[in-house]
Amino acid sequence: MKTSSTLSELENTFLQLARFFEKPNEEAFSLQLLYQHLEDEWLEFALQLIVEFFRNETYLIKNPNFSIIRDSQDYYTQSDFARYLEDKGIHFPQNKIAVYRKRGKFPKEDLVVAGTPYWSKYTVESFAKHLLEQQKK
Repeated sequence: MKTSSTLSELENTFLQLARFFEKPNEEAFSLQLLYQHLEDEWLEFALQLIVEFFRNETYLIKNPNFSIIRDSQDYYTQSDFARYLEDKGIHFPQNKIAVYRKRGKFPKEDLVVAGTPYWSKYTVESFAKHLLEQQKK
């Protein structure tokens, strides 16, 4: 196993970022490390990790409403959501989603564009996992 002194700058940057994620009240992380040691896909990856951390692992962003859509494959329409659930063996047709949404028993959309709701890949996968766990009980 490498020690922190034998890690590359890239590896050391991600190690420090991981330490921050594990103990954000104790470990500091400087964005300057990203600027100095990362570029291209590594920089994008680190920034995405930071966004996901603050959205999903902390309570600092209570109602996230900012989104940059880089890849449309990361978002699902209502029909895409139904198809994804069906592919996972969960019978949840589109009309059932509509009813559950009205009742407030379905995940809130992550994004609405021109009145059309979209759910992030994370939301879709999390909901499917939740339903599959319920089926096991």
